[in-house]
Amino acid sequence: MRYKQKLIDFLCTFPKITIGLSDLERAFQGEQIEYETFAGIVLELENEGSLGAVKSHGRNGKPLSLAYHYRIHKRLLQGEYVRELHQWSTRLHPDISLDDYYSLSPDKWRADLPYIKQIDAYLKRGSRPTRQAPAPERSYELVRNEKWITDHGGQALLERLGIWEQLQIVPVSDPLMLAVNPSVGFASKNHLHLIVENKSTFQGLVPELPGMDFSSLILGYGRKIVGNLGMLSLQYPVQSAEHELYYFGDLDLEGILIWYDLHVKFEVKLALPFYQACLQKPPARGKQNHRLNEEALHAFTRCFNNEESNQIIAMLSDGCYIPQEILKSEELIRIGREAIWSQKGCQSN
Repeated sequence: MRYKQKLIDFLCTFPKITIGLSDLERAFQGEQIEYETFAGIVLELENEGSLGAVKSHGRNGKPLSLAYHYRIHKRLLQGEYVRELHQWSTRLHPDISLDDYYSLSPDKWRADLPYIKQIDAYLKRGSRPTRQAPAPERSYELVRNEKWITDHGGQALLERLGIWEQLQIVPVSDPLMLAVNPSVGFASKNHLHLIVENKSTFQGLVPELPGMDFSSLILGYGRKIVGNLGMLSLQYPVQSAEHELYYFGDLDLEGILIWYDLHVKFEVKLALPFYQACLQKPPARGKQNHRLNEEALHAFTRCFNNEESNQIIAMLSDGCYIPQEILKSEELIRIGREAIWSQKGCQSN
């Protein structure tokens, strides 16, 4: 039965509708399988109609005679796979959904099944968590491997099963590097947070943070911030309030893409006054190895007026950029203090 299922899985993912005998044999590459066993499985599928012999190509003439070429009827092959998924659906915990597997290959299902069984046993023990837990802790509870969720595709599998949210897993992220403004009380109903891409800009603003409207100043350190920003709610746990996030990075393709990814994931706005001040400065030439993401660039430039938008596109097209360090500390501080931030963000998409 194991060999038959292996051949069915191979045929379901075979890219063509016909298959030669030599390709059929490749399904068992690296395994010791007798011809009689192999031929018996192929003939069984032929008798079931899953494989149709191409008569014009002839047969090999052996006692268990096989056709040199077969036509694959994947609908019949997958029927057995679908029946198997139906059977498992009735046996698993009701919170587990197998819907995604109907559009995936049987190989994926076979690879995931051992973990699905462990998750099923966990849920049937009445172990649905009532509190949040870090990913390694929950991973060990589920499958006795603390790295399964973070390093071995566990999160993707739990999302396929539709139970990621129920398991209250806190993703493992590096702590945010942030400075808190002592002049903004936690009792405030509106909290503004400014993310800056580079260390020099962060250091330029920190000393004067108490004179600004921002509740916190966050150091982005390039793309790391996209994975780490989810920690803000834990490190700045003011729940019953509105939080607005602003981003200021280099005016180059990479900086634009970082903002766009933050915007899609966390609704981060552009810190427009800083960017507009940068546009008053002469650009530098370089960073031509950055990749262009047209969707990100379009979303970014829509936040500016037509003149500014055209200026940005022309500058980038010419292989130029503007680093955020072009603004001196006194300029950063003045803009941070004077801008009316609740009206200066951009939410366009």
